[in-house]
Amino acid sequence: MKHTNEWKFVRKNSKGEAVFRRDTDESLEYVLEYLKDKDVTVEVFPKATLLSIYVDWRRYDYYWTTGRWCQRRLGYPRKHYHSKGIDDFFTRFVEKDTQRIEESSTMSDANPLT
Repeated sequence: MKHTNEWKFVRKNSKGEAVFRRDTDESLEYVLEYLKDKDVTVEVFPKATLLSIYVDWRRYDYYWTTGRWCQRRLGYPRKHYHSKGIDDFFTRFVEKDTQRIEESSTMSDANPLT
């Protein structure tokens, strides 16, 4: 899917700073089909334009309209990140994170502490 990747001025916040946003131009159906192909569990919150994506034991909150996401832990997330769309999010962040965790677990299996 082609993305515009253009940041647009939306408003000014309470501090007078400019707030920008970038839309992904992806529909909910497209995103759900993509995640279905990846065989992951998804929970949909349509009013918030939010998906909770469960990969192994990790939970990611992903806003399909803007590509904003966070890895959900206890409490409210301190930081959100930006992606250009669902494919960008999944390949650059989720798969890389999964690969990093698998590598660290094989390293600890190969070098047990004595």
